[in-house]
Amino acid sequence: MRAGAPTPESDGSRFSLSNAEMFPDPYPYYARLRRDEPVHASHMYGGSWVFFAYEDVEALLTDTRLTNNRAQLPLKALEPEHRAEFSDMVPALERWVAFFDGHAHMKRRRHMNHVFRMFHADFLTPVVKEAVDALLDAWGQQADLVADFARPLPAVVITRLLGAPPGDHEQIAAWSDDIAFMFGASTLTTADVRRGRDAVHAFTQYLRTVLLRASDLRVDSLLTSLVTEETDGFRLDDESAVAQGMLLMFAGLEPTRYLIGNAVWSLHRHPGQRRRLLADPALLPTAVEEFLRHDTPVQFVGRTAARSFTYKGCCIEEGQVVLLHVGSANRDPAQFDDPDALDLGRAPNRHLSFGHGPHACIGALLVRLQTAVALRTLYDRFPGLRVCEEPGPVWNGNLGFHGPTSLPVRTTSEETR
Repeated sequence: MRAGAPTPESDGSRFSLSNAEMFPDPYPYYARLRRDEPVHASHMYGGSWVFFAYEDVEALLTDTRLTNNRAQLPLKALEPEHRAEFSDMVPALERWVAFFDGHAHMKRRRHMNHVFRMFHADFLTPVVKEAVDALLDAWGQQADLVADFARPLPAVVITRLLGAPPGDHEQIAAWSDDIAFMFGASTLTTADVRRGRDAVHAFTQYLRTVLLRASDLRVDSLLTSLVTEETDGFRLDDESAVAQGMLLMFAGLEPTRYLIGNAVWSLHRHPGQRRRLLADPALLPTAVEEFLRHDTPVQFVGRTAARSFTYKGCCIEEGQVVLLHVGSANRDPAQFDDPDALDLGRAPNRHLSFGHGPHACIGALLVRLQTAVALRTLYDRFPGLRVCEEPGPVWNGNLGFHGPTSLPVRTTSEETR
């Protein structure tokens, strides 16, 4: 493998999704690597390639020489002798529509889009607003923005869409967290993967039960629609529908919770933009796009080389993992003016936070809508909301999903900053 040699300042050899030094603010690291080593040959996953420049990330997101089937990505972080233990987890993950390619992906994605159109913004908005209000009703003068709001919100919403009992959202969120850690960290132990595998199996069995009960009771839900609706003669069987239910929770829950936390943290660090948003709520749609660009919750998109090929002089071998760092691409000065600045009115804003092309994130509408409703309601009800300086935020423990897991706030202040 060939890549530019890292300078002492960039020290690309230290780049890792599990490097705790990068968790609070990875962007200075990205800036140095974009400059000194935009194509990075990494030790992660037994030898992988990491791309940091917008031009490369955008191009490779739609490169057919890369496959989207990354169901075995967590296993590549383990030593080969430990991987066989987890072979039973792979078939369940391989049913996720996001892990298919070509025609197989297209027909499944078309069906998913057809079913999701039934759950349009007019339908979803009151569902999200009800969940937002219920969570904020429990707040006092102090709260943890993430633990008390941003974390449970998408779990509550998606649990309802799946037709699951409302009280189950905490267990569902815990399963999603264990699965997310497998895909977001590059340093994994067998214990980490065991937790993820157990979560996959438990979540699968749970959704089977939910689907069976909903079908027996003829309850309309996302799961029942996936198996009863037909798109151009295609429909999903029960096992495939269950897999998409798990994917939706994963794709709609993890990004939303971190995006809300990142947005409030960004407004805290940019008080001028906070005042701008409070003075002009009509900015919210473009503000959500800027929050996605400026501090995206999903920092990379993973691919695997379907065959060996050369890209910009680098020999990418069949089976190697390729990590496309959208978090870095979104701060690339070759694409964005003043990329480190938060500009809630930024336009155009061609960020890559939801990917690009046929595999763009299937949960994008849900993430955008939940974030917009959450922020609008949060600042309508608590215009004096401010982040507590002590204790400060606690950051998620991997760079796959970037954002705080705890963000203490006060709901009132002497002045709106």
